[in-house]
Amino acid sequence: MNPLPCIPPVTYIRLHVTLVATKAVYNPGFFSLNGSVPSAILTTLPNNTNDIPIFNSISRVLRLPTGESGYKIFSPGRITDELLDELFIGAPIEWIFRKQWEAYPRLDPIEKFAPIELYPDLEGIGVWYTSGIESFISTMETSALSGRNIAALVTKRLWK
Repeated sequence: MNPLPCIPPVTYIRLHVTLVATKAVYNPGFFSLNGSVPSAILTTLPNNTNDIPIFNSISRVLRLPTGESGYKIFSPGRITDELLDELFIGAPIEWIFRKQWEAYPRLDPIEKFAPIELYPDLEGIGVWYTSGIESFISTMETSALSGRNIAALVTKRLWK
């Protein structure tokens, strides 16, 4: 059997997700505001691209039957309890859940994509790689589309 074809490594962006349940509201002072704060806040990169934002987005995503609001924070680093105490005022934070994951591929220029057909002549239909598009775009929908396209190619090969 031939050696495994080259599948280029993919570098993923590490993302921290923090979910919070509280009756507190955003602290307007944290955002240098005097009045109310929008329910969803998105950030961009600072002028100095060596700096990183505290969070990418924060939004109120639901109201719980207990009267608390559920908030979701995406950030490049861990959101500490101390930062949450600065972000919210008026009530204690009742519940926090933190998750760190490799969320999506870093979009560097791509010179070579992984092959979709790894072993063309193995058992008549070959061995296929549905995640070749992963280094360019990483969503369930594009992976499903890749699988559908490969199924069509296999079908075409089997039944001409």
